[in-house]
Amino acid sequence: MAAKFLIICGLVSLASATIKLQEIFSWNVVDWNYPDQFSKQQALRTGALIPENALPVGIERWKNKLFVSVPRWRS
Repeated sequence: MAAKFLIICGLVSLASATIKLQEIFSWNVVDWNYPDQFSKQQALRTGALIPENALPVGIERWKNKLFVSVPRWRS
């Protein structure tokens, strides 16, 4: 029973490895919508916002919305 399960898992992984994903959107840096430009510049100056430290780790689509999770692992 376990051997059949492992064989099926292996076949599924081989089949999924051959599928090429199509890149639709890409970006170099994630930006946030601050209430005004002064607040954003202040956050950049104080180090509260470091755009290069933002690493999107999860992306989900729901209807016509895209949700990107960016955990705060660094400042």
